[in-house]
Amino acid sequence: MLKCRVIPILTFNGFALIKTKQFATNARMVGNAVQAARVFNARNVDELVFLDVYASDQNRKINLNVVRSIINECYMPVGIGGGISSIEDIHNLLAIGADKVILKNVMIKNPNFLNKAANIFGNQCITLSIDAHKVDGEYYLYNRLGKTILLRDFIQHISKYNFGEIILNSVNHDGMMEGFDLDLIKMFEKNIKVPIVVVGGAGNPEHFKQLFSETSVEAAGAASIFYFTQYTPQDIKISSSNSGKPMRIVNQSYPQVN
Repeated sequence: MLKCRVIPILTFNGFALIKTKQFATNARMVGNAVQAARVFNARNVDELVFLDVYASDQNRKINLNVVRSIINECYMPVGIGGGISSIEDIHNLLAIGADKVILKNVMIKNPNFLNKAANIFGNQCITLSIDAHKVDGEYYLYNRLGKTILLRDFIQHISKYNFGEIILNSVNHDGMMEGFDLDLIKMFEKNIKVPIVVVGGAGNPEHFKQLFSETSVEAAGAASIFYFTQYTPQDIKISSSNSGKPMRIVNQSYPQVN
């Protein structure tokens, strides 16, 4: 069994790191991306994800100089997303050291692009970002393209394509720090065969322990817990070490995120 991963998620607005609540537009500024990457690298985290969350909305490409600076700070795998819409975009990110590229809008507009990208680069580096929004008891695929898509239909549709991983985020739980959406996660577990990184709602180590104990998920991402509490990724893994799944625990002191 692979060891479970705890993955800090850095969300970027083109200028600075931000943290949202339920994807609201009044996001809180939380620091510098390169500095945060440096701190998480010092903490020996399992992986890092960097998302330029408004790049597609603003019809711009991700800043490769910023990405390169982040990657240069990291000895762990790094996934990069934001504004990726072409094979050239993927090539440029992998060429400067990204381990994975994270796709969102393009998977909705042109899902055949997934197979094309996987055939060229291998599906191990193709990750989908799926944001789920629960409205009146039904899950929808959150997007800013003006499309209404039932999540259960989208799962069936997207499973036909070639990719290596999903980052699954709950819009309703985003930034609330009250725990993961286990119902959403279990729905995906029944229908998706690729690994899932669960994001959205973590506020203390017990939330991760519950996730790893009650689901088959082996990777969890988070942001708020690292910005607004004193908990570190190491704390989370120590707490989750008796969940029945192996964790990579490094005996080392860690700097705090500023």
